[in-house]
Amino acid sequence: MINIAISAGGTSEPIDGIRKITNISTGSLGWHCLEAVFAYFTARSEKNFHIHYIHTENAIIKPLDKTDLQHVTFIPVTNAESVYQAVDKLTKEISIDYFIHSMAISDFTFSYAVNIHKLSEEIEALQKVGEFTDDHVRSLLENPQSKLSADEKISSDSDIIIGLKRTKKVMPLIKQNNPNTFLVGFKLLRDVSESKLLQVANQTAEKNSCNLVLANQLSAISETNHQGILIKNGEIIERAEGKKEIAKVIVEKMMK
Repeated sequence: MINIAISAGGTSEPIDGIRKITNISTGSLGWHCLEAVFAYFTARSEKNFHIHYIHTENAIIKPLDKTDLQHVTFIPVTNAESVYQAVDKLTKEISIDYFIHSMAISDFTFSYAVNIHKLSEEIEALQKVGEFTDDHVRSLLENPQSKLSADEKISSDSDIIIGLKRTKKVMPLIKQNNPNTFLVGFKLLRDVSESKLLQVANQTAEKNSCNLVLANQLSAISETNHQGILIKNGEIIERAEGKKEIAKVIVEKMMK
């Protein structure tokens, strides 16, 4: 059995019961990758494969017929922590042969919200008792005593400051649990030169042991178009335009 994992969509990090921090990812490229996998195996009359599709609630999912559905397990996730747990569980329980990690996972999650005036009073109190050192201020900013409850809708009656903390990195987990997995990573930047984009994409590949990286810029992505550069071993091996074509190129190069 050939096991393929695909992650798609953008995570949402809750602030309170109503508001969320999210991103613009729709998961459409991930779905095109799923369709490209089906097309690849159908052309070769190969039926011994299974796709583990990790997706957020906002990710595009299209209807599949009963035959195709037998080849897919859908794994719903919400925030960055749930993605980490899902990927950790999947890659420990199943030997994943190929992993297309196209999901846009938030680098930060909500830590707290605090009234700006209350926070100012806490900082002033530190000064009065002579504890205005770097460590004391950092500790206060990491966990202010006057932070608002995350279980209730934050009032808009006054200005607030929001604290964010870093999320766990998912991509390194894939090779850590399955060293032999063929990993396709993605790197999206904004308003940089192509040389800078390639530099950062190559760093991503080295850091996470990616076999391929799809590098793209936000300015080259729209509802009707998408330009991507596929990188292997620090070199450009393919340029593709349009999500469907990009997905086809990724799967074909990956399966080789």
